[in-house]
Amino acid sequence: MYLNDVKLIGKVRKDAQLKALTTGGWVLDFALVTTKNFKDSKGEPITRKETHRIVAFNNVAKNIAAGGKLSADTEILVEGFLRSHERNGFPVTEVVARRLQTPAAV
Repeated sequence: MYLNDVKLIGKVRKDAQLKALTTGGWVLDFALVTTKNFKDSKGEPITRKETHRIVAFNNVAKNIAAGGKLSADTEILVEGFLRSHERNGFPVTEVVARRLQTPAAV
């Protein structure tokens, strides 16, 4: 049995633009920042921020990008799967979104 499933809630790092693909589809890619708060072994509070690359295609991209963009600091829920590939000779891991939604609507 295999499982490749991701759910993240975070904030969009900077404005993302909806772009047309040469194949006729659409793509929206952006960075999502998630935050985790915990305490170290001495009880001191620590905040750890992680940045995740998110890619959405076609209707998933168009439905969330009202007016053709997704604004920075928008809190959003991302559901999708991990995909790894090379870009310019460097390994890249990204989340391919199956669903994008503002958490208030969850």
